[in-house]
Amino acid sequence: MSEQPRDWRRRRGGSGRQDEVSEAASPEQLIDSEEPTEGGAGDAELSRTLFSFLEPTLDVIGSYRFPMVIAGVIALVSGIIVVAFVSSMRIYGIADIIVGLVLIGTVGLIFLSSVTAAFLSRTGRYGVNSIIMMAAFIGITLLIGIVTFENNKRIDVTATNQFSLAERTKQILSDLDEPLRATAFYKDLALTADPGQASRRAKVEDTLKEFAARSGKFTFRVVDPDYKPDIANAYFGARPLAFVAESVVVESLDSDKIDVVQPTDPSYSQLEQDLVTGMLVATGEEQKAIYFLTGHGERSINSSGPDGYSELRAGLEQDNYRVEPLTWSADDTDVSVPEDAALLVISRPTGELPDTHAAALNRYMQGKILNNDGTVSDRREGGRMIFLADTEVVDTFRQFLAIWGVVVGKGYIRDLSQSVPGNPQILRVSGYNPEAPLEIVFPRGVPLQPSFMPSTSPMIVIDDGLRRPVPLAMTSPNSYLITDLERADPITDAGNDSDPRGPFSPAVFVQGIGPVGSPVPTSQPPDSELSWLVVFGDSDFVANSFFGRGGGADLFLNSANYLLGDFSLVSIRDKAFTFREFNLNKNEFNFVRWTSWLFLPGIMGLMAALVWWVRR
Repeated sequence: MSEQPRDWRRRRGGSGRQDEVSEAASPEQLIDSEEPTEGGAGDAELSRTLFSFLEPTLDVIGSYRFPMVIAGVIALVSGIIVVAFVSSMRIYGIADIIVGLVLIGTVGLIFLSSVTAAFLSRTGRYGVNSIIMMAAFIGITLLIGIVTFENNKRIDVTATNQFSLAERTKQILSDLDEPLRATAFYKDLALTADPGQASRRAKVEDTLKEFAARSGKFTFRVVDPDYKPDIANAYFGARPLAFVAESVVVESLDSDKIDVVQPTDPSYSQLEQDLVTGMLVATGEEQKAIYFLTGHGERSINSSGPDGYSELRAGLEQDNYRVEPLTWSADDTDVSVPEDAALLVISRPTGELPDTHAAALNRYMQGKILNNDGTVSDRREGGRMIFLADTEVVDTFRQFLAIWGVVVGKGYIRDLSQSVPGNPQILRVSGYNPEAPLEIVFPRGVPLQPSFMPSTSPMIVIDDGLRRPVPLAMTSPNSYLITDLERADPITDAGNDSDPRGPFSPAVFVQGIGPVGSPVPTSQPPDSELSWLVVFGDSDFVANSFFGRGGGADLFLNSANYLLGDFSLVSIRDKAFTFREFNLNKNEFNFVRWTSWLFLPGIMGLMAALVWWVRR
């Protein structure tokens, strides 16, 4: 017998032809054909294909097909999980997917005929059909989800629109032309033991979600300041984390302007209003207005001389405030503080205060505004004022301050321990009150530098139960109140005629409810009735000649920022929460209970029995 060719295709193709020849040939010819001819061995060797050389290697690889398929599936699944959920290791997930595809593809190519036969078999066709149907179902479901997500419609079905935003808020969000981001600093819910704080966090998150759903240019994040102190430090510096907690920072990602929103009450009743104000400040669309009263000998914010306040005005404008003068001449009787006034500054008035002017200031501090028809209505916010007193302040302005609980002492403070050497009338203020608002005396976690206040008068707060005084700074116990402005040395050994000894307060913050003599409220008054007042015993420390000296400028700017911190540019009423209950008597309750237990399951059982009867 002659040696069969190694190429299986040639062997299969030549077998039929060899049978035909063998039938027609004689036995002698068959014997001759079995003898090898010259070059026969070479022809058989040349007929081998490349696959025949790889066949042993592929056989070895194919013997490990099951472990390779299992490893490929594991690599494929793990790679998809890593790519989908671990963004920092995405490159490793892609490599994992490639390895899985290579392993499965290699086994598939080696056993291509078996794979093809499996797909072409009846079971394979059913399996492929099922896979196609599942893929189509998943694809249609994903398509419906994408379409509905991009074209969703939010509907508030509560009776009081509990989860709806105000129309002004919706308009501002739709008109955003730059990206905004809100960063809320709250502890993780798992670490929050206070249920009130958890409730406030939920309200903040829900409100921010509503904001983000209304505009693609508004995003937010909730950060735990304990876990990510670097983010908190970027906004608040080295302030204690307890101060940062429950604050919301609204920032413009284009201009880096920020506004800090802090809760005005435990129920967050003004949350939406405060967030909208933060958006307006961050975008620069609206600015909080600061008015400097003029017409009574006050210092000028337009003067660049040594006694002027031009540098103070520039500092306030740099903090994104709108600064304007408010001129009331002595002959004007129809005067009022503008409705958009967020802060009123009165700096060392040397002229008299007319009664009509005093009435306008009192209305402002009471949170009232005089309408054109003579009626009085509430302002959106209570009065906020900074008064820069001096030894030259006239009695009419002193009486105005006394009505609001602050008495300006006559004379100046001579501190033997802290007065400037060589110029004893200049008080060096460095004893800031640690219990004062941190935003004023401890900004960004850094204590203020000493302030230099020439001829500073002391502040005395009337304790009538209607106001909460907080001294911003105190002098040393070795300080005296000298009434003679020409004398520098205090009188200490004259008995009752000696100069009063300190410590004194050269600056004070007072939050009050109405003027002195008002009835004590029995409940928490509205914000429009709260007055915010900061009184300094000197006006020179923020003049152009002292503005860059020490921390006086920072003390004033921090006080202004604190008073304006929660001032709202818009008025949005909080949503009223209505508690609703389903009142039932005993029979109605039993009906609801038994119908829900038996009626609905009974209907399902009858329908199942009907289907079985029809199909049986």
